[in-house]
Amino acid sequence: MVGAVRNTLSVIFGLIGLYFFVVGTTGLLRCPDLYSRLHPSTKCDTLGACSVTLALMIQTGFTMVTLKLLAIVFFVLLSSAVCGHAIGRSAFRTRVVPWHKAGVRPWPLEDE
Repeated sequence: MVGAVRNTLSVIFGLIGLYFFVVGTTGLLRCPDLYSRLHPSTKCDTLGACSVTLALMIQTGFTMVTLKLLAIVFFVLLSSAVCGHAIGRSAFRTRVVPWHKAGVRPWPLEDE
């Protein structure tokens, strides 16, 4: 009985993770510029990786592997946010122009 519940929960969290990966990839392909692509690539991939890792933690039970997977979740949560911020800040500093429906606009913080 416990094995069936464990398997069911791990499949559910695995499918949730797969859903977030698919949504993140779709958003990455459909968004027009770097700034818009940062959102699905960081948020959805982080949630997908955490959900899949949670499914693995449920599947393995409470062992040393579970603690290692918990450390992986911690580092994924930390590094994804930091990397997304660093990429966005670097793009802003190198003046990557955001997409606009009317076409290319001048840089919003142009030196006067």
